Amino acid sequence: MADILTQLQTCLDQLATQFYSTLSYLTTYHDNIPTIPPPDIPPSLSAPPLAKIPKNSSTPPVPATIAQHQTTTQTSPPPPTPNPQENPEGGETDPALPAPDSAELFAARQRELARDLVIKEQQIEYLVSVLPGIGSSEEEQERRIRELERELRGVEGEREQRRRELGELRRRLGSVLGVLERGVY
Repeated sequence: MADILTQLQTCLDQLATQFYSTLSYLTTYHDNIPTIPPPDIPPSLSAPPLAKIPKNSSTPPVPATIAQHQTTTQTSPPPPTPNPQENPEGGETDPALPAPDSAELFAARQRELARDLVIKEQQIEYLVSVLPGIGSSEEEQERRIRELERELRGVEGEREQRRRELGELRRRLGSVLGVLERGVY
């Protein structure tokens, strides 16, 4: 199993790929109909919930000053909703592009993509939380490093002792094999 930093880097790479894939899906399969805020909400307020925003028509946007003047002088019927299979300019869509998803399917896939992004972000948060030293002061980390150095010196001493014992056993085995070799021939 890889160390925590390698896992963290892998998760960050996967998150970047998920961001790209999500943006790619959203730009490919949405209905390409921009939205405008309702006229009864002042522009200084934050954006209203998406369910309350009507979709734009295929006509270009009108400057706010002209739109206010038109609404006070006349009331016009709402502009027709464009056919999703046509471009806003009135032509047919590019046959190479896939057809937009239905609103329900698009919303369900948006939720799934968002859930996947949140899960990956939670994995990253977990990996960061288990990194050594997180939640420890600098003094505690230095003390832990000194303890590990002492432990490493002890293990290295034991390894050196085992190496010497192995050399001694090898030498003894060589002498026993030498005696056997002389005795057999």
